[in-house]
Amino acid sequence: MRNSRAGKSFKLLSVAMTMAVIATACGSDKSTPTTAAAAATETTTAPDGTVAAPSGDPIIIGHTSGLTGFMSVFDVSVEQGMNLAIADINKAGGVLGRPLELVSSNNETDFAKIQTSALEVIEKGAQFIVPSCDFDVGSPAAHVANDKNIIAIGCAGGPLFGFTGIGALTYNTYHSSPVEGSMMAEFANDKGWKKPFVLTDQTLAYSQSVGDTFTARWKELGGTIAGEDIFNSDSTSIASQISAIKASGADSIMVASLPPEGPAALLQIRAAGIDLPMMGAQAFDGTYWVESIPDISNFFIPATASIYGDDPVAARNAFFARIKTETGTAAANSNYPLSGYSSVEALARAIERAGSTDTAKVAAELDKFTNENLLIGPTTYTSSCHIPTGRPLLIIEYVKGVPGVVEQRSVKAVAGGTPC
Repeated sequence: MRNSRAGKSFKLLSVAMTMAVIATACGSDKSTPTTAAAAATETTTAPDGTVAAPSGDPIIIGHTSGLTGFMSVFDVSVEQGMNLAIADINKAGGVLGRPLELVSSNNETDFAKIQTSALEVIEKGAQFIVPSCDFDVGSPAAHVANDKNIIAIGCAGGPLFGFTGIGALTYNTYHSSPVEGSMMAEFANDKGWKKPFVLTDQTLAYSQSVGDTFTARWKELGGTIAGEDIFNSDSTSIASQISAIKASGADSIMVASLPPEGPAALLQIRAAGIDLPMMGAQAFDGTYWVESIPDISNFFIPATASIYGDDPVAARNAFFARIKTETGTAAANSNYPLSGYSSVEALARAIERAGSTDTAKVAAELDKFTNENLLIGPTTYTSSCHIPTGRPLLIIEYVKGVPGVVEQRSVKAVAGGTPC
């Protein structure tokens, strides 16, 4: 979900990434999947009623990713989800009667190796590519794929990862950072809060986008911002920002940030005796950062799904339980394993419906997706918009360090218009 500004900011996140890598070691209603496989393909049955095993040449999906380096916190989970989807689909008979196969190449989170890594999976026969789950690390691989007339489907918070920023053959499984900022503004408005203070982390363009769109959407709703301030990874103390919050008369705080800067800010705000309700971005999804502020309460974030067993979609609860059973470790976050799983789901369905692996035919089928019930949630693409901005998200509340679902909602309007 990240959409970063420069290589310098990547280094600043290394501590948080290390923490999270440890944590991740590794129906008629179209909006609700009913099984983990979520009917990815039409099942082929043998005369005796058993599912026919796939045969013939495999359909190859390439994952070009940072399986080492700080991107591993995202990409290891993505590949985990891809492998589960491929196993499910092959068990159900494959796609067009053929097995799916994954080939992977590690770009080591090294910018000099990203394009080479993409070419490597193409040389291994990849007909479709899933890049790293980030705009800066993933977009060079997506460009390589598109230049080779290959569909790229991945996840990144930045609204440029898709049709507009890369090209007609790039698809995003993530809802985008402007959706998060806009949704949390609508949530605050519905809660009856009148004067939020917006504290924005300048480390990444992702967090800036969340803060900016929160403010813009709040003003569209007719509200007044109590105050605004910024901080970044070099801000070991936010004492001046805390003073500004206290002087502003705010009744709530939007902390547009991500670990490790975000938890450090939350800790300092609470330590200063400020007990106002606080909101954050999906980057806080998970509990690996809660050790730094174990009693965090009255804190709300949007999330793709819940890894805590209380997701309103039973198939997702089963999916996260399966990850823990099969890997021995609970998922550290919701978005990345689901994105990996549903990237494969989406491709499998589009290929099956196209009756072919031809790029143009598969892309045409993806562009027809309307609330397609992928495991990650209902997904809509059009011929000019490849970001599923209308997907409902969960609101997670942390109470004494324990997260849980409080509601599910869809954004009513995205500040500045829908990013595509």
